[in-house]
Amino acid sequence: MIKMHPLITIFFSLTLFFMILTYNHPLYIISILFFIVVCLILLDKKKELIQVAKYSIYNMVLILIINSLISQSGRTIIYKSARIPIAGKIKITVEALAFGANMGLKLVGIVLIFLLYGAMTDRDDTFSLFSKYAHKFTLILSMTTNIIHRLKLEICRVKDVMVLRGVDFHQKNLVKRVKAYYPILKVILISSLEGSLERAEALYSRGYGKGKRTSYAQRQVKVADYIVGAVNLILLFLFGYGLFFNIGSYNFYPVLKKFDDRDIIYLILIDFVFLIILLIMWGCRRWKFLECRI
Repeated sequence: MIKMHPLITIFFSLTLFFMILTYNHPLYIISILFFIVVCLILLDKKKELIQVAKYSIYNMVLILIINSLISQSGRTIIYKSARIPIAGKIKITVEALAFGANMGLKLVGIVLIFLLYGAMTDRDDTFSLFSKYAHKFTLILSMTTNIIHRLKLEICRVKDVMVLRGVDFHQKNLVKRVKAYYPILKVILISSLEGSLERAEALYSRGYGKGKRTSYAQRQVKVADYIVGAVNLILLFLFGYGLFFNIGSYNFYPVLKKFDDRDIIYLILIDFVFLIILLIMWGCRRWKFLECRI
């Protein structure tokens, strides 16, 4: 699948992010969420989508339960308990359930936006883009992320060696267990210091920070990037226009209101913009020559 320019993907992801944060209308949230899910399927990210969706749905259910129990607003009561000490009467309303479900869908959509960004662009391209303008920050962020994985591997390696030497890490006595793990900390500390010196020597030998940064290859803006960028501008215009005229808002309290025809018509326009992007992705997946052309 074709990879987009990271700058274009960042602006597109930010547009979706602010849209899903700003809109309260449930149909708008469901539409954006459906668009993201279809994009991930077209980008062959079904496995990652299922894994992320599992944890997101758990949080969604948690938000739904907490909001329905805490929020006492709403007139359509579906359950009302007797008086409970300290907590008082618990009242569950349809409006509280609907608002909690809507906030949960927002959370799922926000998490999937990050997954969509990773699927649409390459990690190395993103790293190269940020390293041009904030190379020190990018280097520190990359080394910090990498050191967590390195420490995990180092701890497993040292622990296996100490087990072969007869050290028991599963003792019932807490003091003896702490003493067994204490040598690991010393080895990891020394190994981390040696690793930092090696990385510093590697950076110095490559002339890091002595002149203007160079790169082996430059990420060029392709035709698909221009198309998605133009579609993103249209989406931004519709988003700004809707905010100015208060389109896409929805009030859950005190009672659920009916869907306005103006909001539905405006949603159709936004969905048409989403459809253009989906057609481009589907076309690149179905016809390989189209992917080469754009």
